Amino acid sequence: MTTVYVTNKTDKPLIIQYEFKELKFPSNETISVSEDCARHIFGYGVINKEPHMASLGIIKTTNDIPEGLKILEKFEISQEQPKKNHLLSPMVERVPLPSKKGEGKVLSIN
Repeated sequence: MTTVYVTNKTDKPLIIQYEFKELKFPSNETISVSEDCARHIFGYGVINKEPHMASLGIIKTTNDIPEGLKILEKFEISQEQPKKNHLLSPMVERVPLPSKKGEGKVLSIN
């Protein structure tokens, strides 16, 4: 059984039944689940996400699919556990801050 990590990036928790157990995916938290569980709930590794979005109540008609996919994308699934309190990628964190040229000068407009 392979473990994957699901991070709920929505503003609402997701509570769902899987194998007769209640699973909670709190907002902005990462939960470890089996790959089979992620496939069953979110369509992890499946091309057609429509039945999974319908069972989650994200879509009601085929017209809702584009918006439903945007919502489903907010559940990030990875095979590696995300680092805690790590919001920026290492490349972004290495970008130097711009120098503060002209700081303290007053511009007068006449």
